[in-house]
Amino acid sequence: MGVSTSLSVVGLRKSYGARRVLDLDLELNTGDFCVILGENGVGKSTSFRCLLNLDNYEGVVRVHGQDPRGRILGILDHPMMYLRWTAAANLRYVLNDSHAEKRREVQALLHEDLLRKPYGKMSTGQRKLVLLAALLASDADVLLLDEFSNGLDQGTRQKFRDVIRHDIATRGRTIIATGHDLSAFGDLPTRVLALQDTKLTDLTPEYFANKDLSTTYANYASRNTP
Repeated sequence: MGVSTSLSVVGLRKSYGARRVLDLDLELNTGDFCVILGENGVGKSTSFRCLLNLDNYEGVVRVHGQDPRGRILGILDHPMMYLRWTAAANLRYVLNDSHAEKRREVQALLHEDLLRKPYGKMSTGQRKLVLLAALLASDADVLLLDEFSNGLDQGTRQKFRDVIRHDIATRGRTIIATGHDLSAFGDLPTRVLALQDTKLTDLTPEYFANKDLSTTYANYASRNTP
């Protein structure tokens, strides 16, 4: 599969009144798994909301050179699902597919008992798994995972990483993820960025030199602590 630019972000600026919170430029390739690191409140979730067109912003976003609407899909930390519906019913609705629960990505992540369980009776980890299954079963070109590992045990994290590897290898989609438990990403990252003071810093070369996200971010933070 050839490598090409999948996501292009040029001059994405977001302000609240006179306070600028984002000033981003970013280019990612097909098959990239990009981790954005940063402390709480630096704008990671806000950047996702802008990419999902949930917040107004200045700048240009393109997916494969085209309008990004319908091509970027993400789950934020507090998404909405119908609590009385089963996982299967929610997936059918979200994916607009009467047989959504039969898709390979859903079958790989969710067992039959969970598919029949009402969303409102699920644990935090089970709910997150349903959302991740919906995301990976979608037709979007760019996927956004905000705090994706919250509530997932180690076995489920490994299962999810395996599904992502297969997705990247077979579909070449671009994935951007955030999270404070850096061990959850395993060896998935191909790009590592840090968000601070409205801008992104590329830490990819440093990450590939030590292959440890925690060390990479700790070194970056020590250099940028006032």
